Amino acid sequence: QQVAAGKVLVIRDPKDTSKLAALNPTCTHRGCTVSWNKDQSSFVCPCHGSKFNSDGKVVNGPADKPLPTYTAKLEGNTVLVKAG
Repeated sequence: QQVAAGKVLVIRDPKDTSKLAALNPTCTHRGCTVSWNKDQSSFVCPCHGSKFNSDGKVVNGPADKPLPTYTAKLEGNTVLVKAG
């Protein structure tokens, strides 16, 4: 499950589902919005096919810069995201 709010996309970390991964979903190639593709275990850009892993690193171009990441945690039913 993913939640997009402003410029933050939060998913459960596929490497450790007790943790969250939070990223800026704006593709670093041309600014399209990426979304999480569970089957590919990656964030995928619908415009030019760039792929990023769950920690924002580029898996497949044309993007060559990672997605900015944030610290996120779950407190009860609330997701807290810390910039920086």
